[in-house]
Amino acid sequence: MLTRLKLANFKCFDSLSLPLAPLTVLTGFNAAGKSTTLQSLLLLAQTLRFGGRSSELNLNGPLVRLGTPGEIMNSGKGDIIFGIENEAAALEWALQATDRIKGATIRVKSLTTTTNEGNKTFEDSENLDMFLPNEAELTLRHLVQRLSEIIFLSAIRIGTAEVFPSPEAASPVYADVGVEGEFAPWWLQRFLDEDIEDARCHPDDEAKTLRRQFNAWAGQLFPGAQGNAQLIEKTNLVRLELRIGDIGDWRRPSNIGYGLTYAFPVIVSGLLAKPKQILIIDSPEAHLHPLGQSQMGQFLATIAAAGVQVFIETHSDHVINGIRLAVQNKTILPDKVAIHFFNHSDTIPRAISPLIDSQGNFSEWPDGFCDQSEKDYASLAGWK
Repeated sequence: MLTRLKLANFKCFDSLSLPLAPLTVLTGFNAAGKSTTLQSLLLLAQTLRFGGRSSELNLNGPLVRLGTPGEIMNSGKGDIIFGIENEAAALEWALQATDRIKGATIRVKSLTTTTNEGNKTFEDSENLDMFLPNEAELTLRHLVQRLSEIIFLSAIRIGTAEVFPSPEAASPVYADVGVEGEFAPWWLQRFLDEDIEDARCHPDDEAKTLRRQFNAWAGQLFPGAQGNAQLIEKTNLVRLELRIGDIGDWRRPSNIGYGLTYAFPVIVSGLLAKPKQILIIDSPEAHLHPLGQSQMGQFLATIAAAGVQVFIETHSDHVINGIRLAVQNKTILPDKVAIHFFNHSDTIPRAISPLIDSQGNFSEWPDGFCDQSEKDYASLAGWK
């Protein structure tokens, strides 16, 4: 799993070194760097998946659209640096633009690798293969492979469509439900009666099939919720059906509501993602009642504890509290959770990383971190 992310001269950041965990939560003020942090990973994944073997990063594509090099370079202070680490190796790319105004790519200027054999720097990007030197050892290739298999689910999801597409790729990234969740029904119908590993199964349902486990977790968010998906004969389209209760009528998504349809791809991707695969979710709380938001936090903690590396960007205290409850209930160990609160100090974005103990308590509460309800209650009560 990734253990650290380093950035320099990228968008709002002069520099950032962020510890990562099986479950990493990015929260905090708007325009403080949460999305920028995740965009660095998505930019690498996008080029690895859709850029062939080029030594250039595509700024605009299916996973992320960032415009021109001039829009992502931090005040022209130098090369952009992206660095990633895991338990066995580290990679750090220095990136530069050939055309800041009209360009759509940034190129690899150099690469520094770190393994148990020490550090090596490669200056000639033409000799890099998939952002690695040709002679790169297996630990480095595994690190890059993790990036290429990222699943990303954005805050904007397809939701209430009549029918849903199948992936166009001959060999799609496993469990990739699509940026808008558009492929989630296809994955559901493909593995509907396949077993899910024990660690991801809901404690209230002994049946291990994807069908039953989806229903169990969806029912945690919406009591009685169930899902079904079917390929439409002689097409590449999938019909999604949802209902509330065993004897309720199956309904199209538009007649169920956004809460369940927005949660649908989160649950499917979480149940299907491979161990050590990276799952990035923007706003998992979207359209959910506060109780559902808390339950979503507990679901994602379960998935992370089972071996999937989960990154979430959230503004929801309820999601965070659900994760805290999961720690207190021993669903996930406290050292498997990283919480990063992004705010501004003299207009410079920074991240504060409170620790969490075995009871779900935080080591510090910076101003603006999960405290707005208390502030509002105090104002309503006339406290000073």
